[in-house]
Amino acid sequence: MAETDTGVAQGGLDKVIGDAIIAFNVANVMYPLVSAKICPPGAITVQWPEYTAVASSSVGAATDGSDYTTVTSVTTTARSATVSEHVIRADVTDLAVMGNADDVAGNTGDILGNAVAAKLDADLTTLGKSFSQTECSAGTQLTLDHIFGGLRQLRAANAPGPYNLVMSDEGIWGDKGIQGLLVDVAVTGSNVAKPGSLLGVQGQEMLSNGWVTSLGGINIYFSNEIDDDISSGGDSGSFMFSRGALGLAVGPQGLFRIETERNASFRSTEYVATGFWGEVETKDAFGVTILHDVS
Repeated sequence: MAETDTGVAQGGLDKVIGDAIIAFNVANVMYPLVSAKICPPGAITVQWPEYTAVASSSVGAATDGSDYTTVTSVTTTARSATVSEHVIRADVTDLAVMGNADDVAGNTGDILGNAVAAKLDADLTTLGKSFSQTECSAGTQLTLDHIFGGLRQLRAANAPGPYNLVMSDEGIWGDKGIQGLLVDVAVTGSNVAKPGSLLGVQGQEMLSNGWVTSLGGINIYFSNEIDDDISSGGDSGSFMFSRGALGLAVGPQGLFRIETERNASFRSTEYVATGFWGEVETKDAFGVTILHDVS
């Protein structure tokens, strides 16, 4: 009996692990967009060097045959992130499995994987609303000028591309979001029978697909973890950034794992999903917070 139970539990474990990892990869948005480094064995801290910018004015003219004595200092500041554990646990009883025609074990894996992925996004998007560079402001509706203003600031900081803009559902599909900037359906008077006004290819893309992949060369991403009610003011904390703005330290054994433990006396199985990461702002000038009204 013990061997049979072990075999059944192992099969269920394989199913849960597979579903959980798939759910994590699908749900997570931020991981591919930041500078992620895996800790080497025996370490749980990663450092990123932030180099001080050197301007063209530091380059001088030299005289042939003479020693150039002006020395320019290249300095760095270390930005560190230490890995910590992010855990969620679910207990599934034997009766719950026996009395449910659905795949309880597989669904548990999906749920746990999504929750850990959402937590990773939440941690990174929290950093995104704290950049020193800002566009728009609380109580102000988003315009294209604000989006291109963010692009201007990243260009001025010599931030390397590609540039990413992460927004909430309200920030993209809300009437005060990108959708409202690209598709104007508020036609009145003699225009009521005519189609809405579209802003070029992007407007057509939004109207046809309900989504726009880029705007002004800026890649656009959606995350449910963006705060749409900052300070209870109905403002959304969107942000634009280059990869070098945010760093993610990943545990030496990987970013995510799920394990099970049988609790025979309770007639249940414990499912424990753990994420191993630490996040840090690595280069403030490479990010722009775009606070805008979505209420």
